Amino acid sequence: TTNRPYTTTHPYPPWTTAPTTRGVSMCLRYISDRRSFSVFTLSPSSYSLNLHCNGDGSFTLTFNGYNNIYLQPNIRLWSNMIPIQNMWTSICVTVDTVKKVAQMFRNSDMSPRKLLPFRYTWSGEPVVDFSGFEGQVTDVQVWDYPLRYKEVLYYMSAGFYGPYQGSMLNWSYISFSIRRETLLEETYEQQMKLPAGSRKPRRRLRRDKIPRKVFNSRKSKGIRRQLS
Repeated sequence: TTNRPYTTTHPYPPWTTAPTTRGVSMCLRYISDRRSFSVFTLSPSSYSLNLHCNGDGSFTLTFNGYNNIYLQPNIRLWSNMIPIQNMWTSICVTVDTVKKVAQMFRNSDMSPRKLLPFRYTWSGEPVVDFSGFEGQVTDVQVWDYPLRYKEVLYYMSAGFYGPYQGSMLNWSYISFSIRRETLLEETYEQQMKLPAGSRKPRRRLRRDKIPRKVFNSRKSKGIRRQLS
């Protein structure tokens, strides 16, 4: 584990608390050869969310370390979505603190909405920890509200159907701290650019150009991210 002091980009006076929101949503893309692993831990001041990928393809969302929800994203939501970046697994997790439900999306599929086991509130600045994740991760976005289906579609299609940008954490403008052995490199799209003078293939899909970075993380790495 990584000892992480709580930091914020918009500090509140010590005699006040951060305002609560309607919920929280987090999306990211990853590559991993593990069947069972911890994906991330998302923390504001004290109310943490941990997402764990189980060996059977389901996910466990843990609140505050002891309340669990099991999410199985196996219901096809978009049957005709254009596959983009199929080397990546794209996921989104939404928590609606008003309706008291949580839901998960993976590529073109979604899970049923599940009732929260208790009244959950979200406040404070997001800090994302990838300690324990082994693989590659990119395009991390965090919103301070539950995403609508069309907003999830924008993310899953990498901006083909519409633009997307996290309201609390945006991958294009992000600060991070690296712990232990972590490799920071360009995405595969940048690495596969043709040499000068080569004929470029025709682009059939319109995609918003967003700078992305890839973190290759080995076992027991922690990466802290927060909005800069």
